[in-house]
Amino acid sequence: MAHFCTKCGTAHAPGARFCDECGKAVNAAPAPASAPVPASAPAATPALSGVKRRHVVIAGGVLAVVVVAGGALAWLLKPEAASASSFSRAIDAHLAADEAVRDKLLCLTNLPYQKDEIRVASYDSSTRQWLDILVRSGLYNAPVEQGSGGWVAQSQFVYALAAPGKAALRGDKLCVAKGVKVAKVSGYDQVRDLGAQQVAMAKATLTLTDEAAWFAKSADRALILQRLPDGDLQVRLPMALVDKQWQVIDETQMSQAAMTGVIGKAPAVQGAGMLDKLKSVFSFGGHPAVGKWQAAMGNVLEFTSDSVINNGTSTKATFTTKGNTVTIAPEGAGEAAMDIIVSDDGSTAQISMGGVRVTTLRRVRD
Repeated sequence: MAHFCTKCGTAHAPGARFCDECGKAVNAAPAPASAPVPASAPAATPALSGVKRRHVVIAGGVLAVVVVAGGALAWLLKPEAASASSFSRAIDAHLAADEAVRDKLLCLTNLPYQKDEIRVASYDSSTRQWLDILVRSGLYNAPVEQGSGGWVAQSQFVYALAAPGKAALRGDKLCVAKGVKVAKVSGYDQVRDLGAQQVAMAKATLTLTDEAAWFAKSADRALILQRLPDGDLQVRLPMALVDKQWQVIDETQMSQAAMTGVIGKAPAVQGAGMLDKLKSVFSFGGHPAVGKWQAAMGNVLEFTSDSVINNGTSTKATFTTKGNTVTIAPEGAGEAAMDIIVSDDGSTAQISMGGVRVTTLRRVRD
């Protein structure tokens, strides 16, 4: 079958590639049609998508960091909760920072321990019994009896300080340990608001740390502990939330909180009896002598804010406080009155009448 050139119409052989007349290509395979390129798909799209994804990931990471940091900041700025751990931390920090406070708890000052010799009259059996305990603990040599001489001769016992005793001294004080820490605490569940200030009264049971070697091995350890100002190692300490943390505060700061509502502000007016009012919030009563006391003879006296209780018999009384001295005037007693002079730490007191000391009291802890 003949084939014709589509340009000039000249016949050509079936296998010819070009027309013999005009030279046009014949029987050439048609070129494959190219796929159309969409106008909306630029060549840089894949790379651009990757960049966007990276930006999204980075932005998400930054946002997560901001959220976590914000949460951490909010947690750091949150006031410390009143709890056993927060009160224990505050009291331990207070005791560690103040050597004078520790010494009041850990040291004995009832005798001139810094002297090389202590002379005791033969009739002073109480002091002799105490020094005999220290002799058994190795701090003093066995006593030597001597005559005092003079017009009225009387026997004396001389106790010489031994080398271990000298090593046990801290200044003029005999100390049983170097440190103390909280073993148990309460009061954190009774937080009160005084204006803008949160306050509480902590009751802590303490335990000794780094005990002196002579004391740790003494057979009279319990008896020695009883001679400490707080022989039961229990203390009551005022607490306040200051700068979002619970701290131990002193009586001046307690008064300040009562008058201004905030610790750290200077009080505008010094209110008389304001400290007693604040103490009454925490069941201290109306004067420093409130509570139970044991006299030297063993009987127990109890003072409330308006009464004296002796052997179960209650008598109404008027109490007048001046510093640490409480003057008690029982009803029906006419001009009779007695003074109770309470120690700074509140553990002991002296009763006097007409300026003459009658007896010594020791506070009975609940």
